[in-house]
Amino acid sequence: MKIKRPLFIIAFSMLVVIYMINTMPGSIFYACSALFLIFVVFHKLTADKYTQHLVLFRLAAIIAAGWLGVFKNNLNNKIQWLSSKEKINVTGTVIDAGNSGFANWYHISLETVDSDKINNFKVIVYSSDYFEKGDVLKLTGKYKGFTPKSRYIYNFSQGVYGYFYADSVSIEKDNTNYISFFNGISISLKDKARELFDYTTVPLAVAMGLGDKSLLDGNVVNAFAFTGLSHALVVSGLHIGFIVAVLNLLMLKLPVYKKLKNIVLFVFVFLFMGIIGFTPSVIRAGCLIMAVTFGKTFIVETDNYTVLAVIILITLFTNPYTAHSGSLLLSYSAYFGVIQGADLARKYDFNKLLSLLIMSAFATLYTTPVLALLGMEMTLLAPFFNLLVSYVIMAICVLSFFLPVLGFVPLIGMPVSSFIAPFNDVLIKLLMWFTEFSQQHFAFAMINPSTEIIKVLIFSIVITILISIILFSDNKKRIILCFAVPIITLLCYNFLNRDIVTVKVFDGSSQPSYIITAKDKNYLLATENINQNRLTTVCENLDIDQFDEILVCSLKQPDTEMYFEYTENLKWASVTGEYYIGDYVVDVNVKSRQMFCNLDIYGTTFAFNHNKADMSGEIFDLYFFGSDTPKTVEADNYFYFYPVIKKNGNLVTEKQAKELYDILTIKIKSPSGRYSIVEDVKNFGSRI
Repeated sequence: MKIKRPLFIIAFSMLVVIYMINTMPGSIFYACSALFLIFVVFHKLTADKYTQHLVLFRLAAIIAAGWLGVFKNNLNNKIQWLSSKEKINVTGTVIDAGNSGFANWYHISLETVDSDKINNFKVIVYSSDYFEKGDVLKLTGKYKGFTPKSRYIYNFSQGVYGYFYADSVSIEKDNTNYISFFNGISISLKDKARELFDYTTVPLAVAMGLGDKSLLDGNVVNAFAFTGLSHALVVSGLHIGFIVAVLNLLMLKLPVYKKLKNIVLFVFVFLFMGIIGFTPSVIRAGCLIMAVTFGKTFIVETDNYTVLAVIILITLFTNPYTAHSGSLLLSYSAYFGVIQGADLARKYDFNKLLSLLIMSAFATLYTTPVLALLGMEMTLLAPFFNLLVSYVIMAICVLSFFLPVLGFVPLIGMPVSSFIAPFNDVLIKLLMWFTEFSQQHFAFAMINPSTEIIKVLIFSIVITILISIILFSDNKKRIILCFAVPIITLLCYNFLNRDIVTVKVFDGSSQPSYIITAKDKNYLLATENINQNRLTTVCENLDIDQFDEILVCSLKQPDTEMYFEYTENLKWASVTGEYYIGDYVVDVNVKSRQMFCNLDIYGTTFAFNHNKADMSGEIFDLYFFGSDTPKTVEADNYFYFYPVIKKNGNLVTEKQAKELYDILTIKIKSPSGRYSIVEDVKNFGSRI
């Protein structure tokens, strides 16, 4: 029996297995065994119809696990080799650049280490000097690897594997390469966009047309995220599809062979990817379009599932840790939802308007579990919002890209662009008004799936079952899926969260405070008298009404009236010593203006100090500091909070610290103490 879409089965299996191996290390054996048992039952009930599918799934799982192990060992060997060198000379090409507020940062793809070639390795470098993308740099200094037990999965999934402390940075070669070539074109187009468009619309025009989101205001980003239109700000398959559609329209009447037109599209998509900057989302979307175009040109049988599978396989073999990339999971799940919706629309011969709604709804449904996993907010009205403004978004994306390009055409280009640019300004202002209006009047539709993730999982189960009922006419398949999906989902959820202690760190007003969640109990460790408005906001965001216990560490009498609104068990650490909050130890020193706090959860330590309290010789897993912290403190992960930029910027650079922004989440596995840092996706993830 011929297997339908075998590559898709392999790719999807590998993606799921790699994600499970890293996400559920303590329960992967049980989860896979249960999954295998369900497939066996499925196999028997369908009279051996899916034997080959079952074997293919198991084979893909074995390949995925083996390749992940080989890749991880190779990567760790490189890290150990680089970390063992006291001082090294490296050369590499700048592939991305930006500014963190206190220093310029650069992602550098390494080419040589002490004149030896090195492949598939990138580092982050901070420097006060300014370099362009494509510059080949020579750096002298020391490499520091990531702490394997904390952030390695996230950092490896981004394709950046370490920090390099550079004593000196200089340009090795200033020759033009493909990165600098495309970067020069991109800069010229952005400058032209500033000439053409109104200053109030330039940030959105540059983001939607040229892929540069650095000019966007945070309020605009939040408004787009609220209405489910964040994808419009990230140049990906949607934008490339618009560009290709316009080019097809322009070439419709040209008296040339269709194959030649496809070749033109192929080349133009590659150029577009280069101008945007070969970002991961653009590479994925561009490769999908190019693969389909290639198949049509050379008469190779292609379908959306096979093309998607090929791109996933290439991505995973290049770097299997990309299975943990939020942007990858969202883009692929959205694409899968779109093609599923399109298939359904074709099957039942829906009209164009209803087809658009179905595809948008399926994209929302398929991305919902991923959003729940990442803790990102979503609106239940996203399909309707997308339907209402889809043509406006298409027009803005097309005009924001083509008008700056036309601006360089001699004689007619600039006049034409200048004449049409005001129309694009009107469309952008209309879209901005729509997102702001929706945010103000449809707040009831916004949910954060991560706050009550089990409810979302149940919602996802119901939706998946409904989809299976729609897609499958065979009652036996429907019954099997209705039983299999809840079992798999709830089993994975239970194993994923068993014996997990979650610590959420937030800035109470001038110092970090901690919320500890374990076994359905919530504890608050307040390292100061928290501002009441701040505490109310945090509790509302996390959907917490009561704490089982609150420990306040302060010389000053705590605001008992405020705290008793949240707990019946309030403790005050008014003198130096060790205290317990729940089952966890807190070592505090509450000297005036020399306070420190050290929270220990199964060997994972959180600490901060105030006004140079003596913590020399201590080593922590996570350390939080402000404007007056000594350099002697050692930690695997440093975080800073306001007003550190004003007084302690050098320390931020030296320690490679990250800002404590909103609420930081750390998950700790008991009793081993292994921990992982969950990225602040609420504030940063929507901008991926």
